[in-house]
Amino acid sequence: MSRRGRYVLILLVGAIVMLSVLGWLVSLRTNYLWYDSIDYTTVFSTMMWNRIGLFGVFTLAMAAWTAANLYIAYRFRPDTWPATSEQEGLERYRELLSPKAGWWIAGLAVVVGIFAGMSAQSRWETWLLFREGGSFGWEDPVLHMDAGFYIFRLPFWQFLIGFGFAAVVVGLLASLSAYYLYGALRFSGTGDRMTNAARIHLSVLVALFLGLKAVAYYFDRFDFATQLNSVTNIVGGGYTEINALMNAKNALIWVSVIAAVVILIFSWGFTRSLALPLTALGLVVVTAIAAGGIYPAVVRNFQVEPNVPQREGEYVQHTIEGTRYAFDLQEDVLNVSTYDVSSAPDAEVLNDPEAADAATVANMRLIDPFVVSDAFTQRQQPRSFYDFSDKLDVDRYTYTNDDGEEVTEDFVVGLRELNPANYNESQQDWTVRHTVYTHGWGFVSAPTRENCEGYPFFTSGVMREGESDAGRCEATNDYIKVDYPQIYFGMLNDDYAIVGVPEGETPVEFERPADVSVSEEAEQAEEEEDIEVVEEDVRTTFQGDTGVDVGSFWNRLLYAWELQEPRFLLSDRINDNSQLLYNRNVRDRVQAVAPFLTVESDPYPAVVDGEVVWIVDGYTTANNFPYSDRVDLAATTTDTYTGQGVTAQDSQDVNYIRSSVKAVVNAYSGEVELYEFDEEDPILKAWNSIYGGDLITPKEETPEELSAHFRYAQDMFKVQRSILERYHVDNSGEFIENSEAWQVPDDPSSPAAVSQPPYYVYANFGLEEPEFQLTGTFTPISRDNILASMMAGYYNGEGNPVLNVQQISGGDNQSVRQMHQIITSQGDVVNDLRQYQQSDLQVEWGNLLALPVGDGVLYTEPLYLRRQVGGGDTTLPVLEKVAISYGGYVGYEDTLDQAVDSVVQQFIEGAPPATETTEDEDATGEEPTEEPTTEAPVETPTSDGTEPPEVEQAINDVIAAQEAYEEARTSGTEAEAGAALDELFAALDQLKEARDAAGQ
Repeated sequence: MSRRGRYVLILLVGAIVMLSVLGWLVSLRTNYLWYDSIDYTTVFSTMMWNRIGLFGVFTLAMAAWTAANLYIAYRFRPDTWPATSEQEGLERYRELLSPKAGWWIAGLAVVVGIFAGMSAQSRWETWLLFREGGSFGWEDPVLHMDAGFYIFRLPFWQFLIGFGFAAVVVGLLASLSAYYLYGALRFSGTGDRMTNAARIHLSVLVALFLGLKAVAYYFDRFDFATQLNSVTNIVGGGYTEINALMNAKNALIWVSVIAAVVILIFSWGFTRSLALPLTALGLVVVTAIAAGGIYPAVVRNFQVEPNVPQREGEYVQHTIEGTRYAFDLQEDVLNVSTYDVSSAPDAEVLNDPEAADAATVANMRLIDPFVVSDAFTQRQQPRSFYDFSDKLDVDRYTYTNDDGEEVTEDFVVGLRELNPANYNESQQDWTVRHTVYTHGWGFVSAPTRENCEGYPFFTSGVMREGESDAGRCEATNDYIKVDYPQIYFGMLNDDYAIVGVPEGETPVEFERPADVSVSEEAEQAEEEEDIEVVEEDVRTTFQGDTGVDVGSFWNRLLYAWELQEPRFLLSDRINDNSQLLYNRNVRDRVQAVAPFLTVESDPYPAVVDGEVVWIVDGYTTANNFPYSDRVDLAATTTDTYTGQGVTAQDSQDVNYIRSSVKAVVNAYSGEVELYEFDEEDPILKAWNSIYGGDLITPKEETPEELSAHFRYAQDMFKVQRSILERYHVDNSGEFIENSEAWQVPDDPSSPAAVSQPPYYVYANFGLEEPEFQLTGTFTPISRDNILASMMAGYYNGEGNPVLNVQQISGGDNQSVRQMHQIITSQGDVVNDLRQYQQSDLQVEWGNLLALPVGDGVLYTEPLYLRRQVGGGDTTLPVLEKVAISYGGYVGYEDTLDQAVDSVVQQFIEGAPPATETTEDEDATGEEPTEEPTTEAPVETPTSDGTEPPEVEQAINDVIAAQEAYEEARTSGTEAEAGAALDELFAALDQLKEARDAAGQ
């Protein structure tokens, strides 16, 4: 390459490096500005200074170590070397390096050190927990070490050991290379192949490696408490690990130390033969194979596997106890009881206002927050760019009704946000998108038990065009008062927004259409704000101070670079009062200010002191708690709602979790507050100490009005529900046999095989007073048509979590899947479904609730209708029917009260329970042949061979039609499925006619 070419190459490389460094510095500065805007610079500075510190320390350590080894090898190079072809080939390299050997050594050491420093700086969290972590007060039952050692200290010790191994290997490679280059180490020729200096130096490095190996073997023993037991397939060392592998590790410690001593003896020249050091190394290898591989395999295969309950029972019991502690399922949280279900429960309890479970029936939820999202969007969407989350939320509020009485009830709630995906072409313009359409508007609510002509009855945050429909399916006054209805921070819009105008100038931010009416309270609130009507739109200006100041040229330049947007420098919309709002997704916002938390997948909005806030549960997790089983957080928390308004969790294995923090994000200002929820969690205490001790607001300082809206954390409930599938048993023998295991049922309202989500309800659930609870059910692992138990979580009066698990005994114990099939097999239901299908109406079943009432189980499932129209769109979901079941009786009516009356009447009259028609099928224990569907399911008839020939033939025709319908649903088109369904209905009609003719 020519000299000019070399200069050009150097300039290009220099420019790339400079731009990369400049980009990193710009990102560093903009990140600091963002943290400063919300007063969380401690989080940023703690992270940065510790990363820089670790980088510096380990870079220096590795560089010094590498340089020292290279210098020693260079310093003790031989003065002469034999005249061999091997050495002649190396001579030109010696001539190149020797004149500037110091520079070469320093340069290579720095490069190696930088790589080591880059690796070390990523362990800043491990280092901080090592420094600040405390104890758990729970010891592992084998080595008797506090869990804090495993979570806080062991990871950093293992990192240091790994770093030590890397340093020794680098030292060996560097020394070998230098000795070989300068002839101190030769592979050919006569005489000694290695100088005394090289032998001593390399032997010391090998001995150091073996010494580190002994240390590593010592710490490896602690891994048994967190490793998977291959025999029982749960976490925690079993018989083989503790009685065979533990002894092997102890033996290897001493063998490694002895081998290191032998090699040191060799290094000082007591013998020049390589036989002694090679024998020492061979002893380590043979011991590792024999004691660490062969012996444990023999123990496992011939002692453990033939006698698993006897050999592994003790260690399984350790894991049961450790798992319950790690997943917060101790006795002070988990209450397990037996719920005796009568074979004929008294249905009159459903209409008894004095009954113990009267509140459960009175507050039974009808409005499904997942189904009615479209109704919220369509009926409360005056412009197409407004949107609601695919899944709304349920919360509890106390308000004053029209009679002046205080009423407390459940509401389906959602925020009317801007959705950039719905912007038209003109709204996609950069200026319009980022300076005009900056926020949503309104906290919208509807009672969970009330509907209006099948639609939700809106009670807060109402928007309507004109006054013609005022008061129709909506309240004229807000039940839930909101002072600041603007939604700058939410879940749907993560665009950055540029807010603020020069003093005295007209606001530019779109508030709402001027021709849209809102409640009187909202209009009064607007009168106190800086708003104006501009071109038929109400405009406003952000009044907060939590944005990044972009009024200065330098900050505009920084963000023009960071966001790759030159209009930060060119747009006249940016002025001295401008602020930049970004990181507006509330989950991302909480994750940024508390990087140590795992954030809840489904934040929910609440109104506190007139302000709209997002409440986000934050979890502290670990993956190395001793004798605690692991779950995949993503798989465990996935259900029907995941990906449809609920964010999927990242896939990560955890074996410790606490619902430690309630994060609150103000929907208007974006301010973030972290409130302590678990006062005993050592991980949270460690992180709070790391960040100066004031990052987390103590639990006792949580405002009462805010804590009233705290609800049992959903992801925590799902994880605990998954653990209890196996860990509800106390006896290790039953656990190993897996005969009492449970499973979470699939959602009967979903055509896909996906877990049923838990539901929030206001119910007694075995308590004297009703509580706002999160509930779910289990089925036996081998029978998905039987209800095994019910589970509910709530916060007691002290704000502490409580889990109640009621194991079902006897009586009517249908699973939710089976109950859905029973309901959809009733004659009047089948007739309605047929009519809906023929009328081109789409059926959508709502959440199927199962709750203990009296001495039975009350099941409730609403039915919604959607009319299919051209292009595949659907109209609003309309609540058409309500189905309930109690004591085997099914009520299917227009309203819940009518359905309850129907069940009570059937009970009084002594009618045969509907479940009797499926008992023969249930007794087989086989999985039902029909999958849950949103279309028209029917009950497949059976024949015992004694039917008249005409009926027998009709039954066979129904079975054939049912099989054809199932095949069309799975592999055919919608048209084919519809035709097959029509044929199935026709076959059922023929069966009915045949039975009528036969007098059956």
